Amino acid sequence: MITLSNVYKYYESVAVLNDVSFHVEKGELLFITGPSGAGKTTLLKLIFGSEIPDEGQIKVGEFELTKIKHSMIPHLRRFATFIFQDFKLRQDLTVFDNVALPLKIIGERDIKRKVIDVLKEVSLRHKSDSIVRTLSGGEQQRVAIARAVVTNPKVILADEPTGNLDPQTSEDVFSLLKKINAQGCTVLIATHNPDFFRNSPYRVLTLKEGKIIQ
Repeated sequence: MITLSNVYKYYESVAVLNDVSFHVEKGELLFITGPSGAGKTTLLKLIFGSEIPDEGQIKVGEFELTKIKHSMIPHLRRFATFIFQDFKLRQDLTVFDNVALPLKIIGERDIKRKVIDVLKEVSLRHKSDSIVRTLSGGEQQRVAIARAVVTNPKVILADEPTGNLDPQTSEDVFSLLKKINAQGCTVLIATHNPDFFRNSPYRVLTLKEGKIIQ
């Protein structure tokens, strides 16, 4: 599903990622961990196609990211979606309108049914008409997850999705991501919190100074 081969990424001549190679199977849930500055966010951005590697190859599904044409980026965005630590929601819009945005961009039909269905999945159907800025942090993260899954992606990339949340809300968000993974979606979660993967059945990729150390 996802393959990185000898990937390097430099910022001002500093190697943020240094000879990174690994493979993620279809339907796998993979944790990416390491200290701040280890390269976790950069790695997810490369897989998402919002950053380009300076060396190496990245393949996501059938997309060769080092060769991808600009016209194919919208198709990649449907295949792989991103969940941000700071949500990246339109604070002035309703929950419904935030989740509907990616469907409108791709010209999807039957938007209302699809949005309502996914809001039920994240237990926010009752908040459909609420303005996002009135929601708690945990609710906003669930809106962000709903927005990410509403286009039925094959891959979800979550960058510190619980970084701004309290422990109980963090556990709720993690449970939701596990549920999405159980439905067949490949999920990569970047986190510095070992409580999520300690003694779990999921594979963990550990980065330090841009290198895979475990």
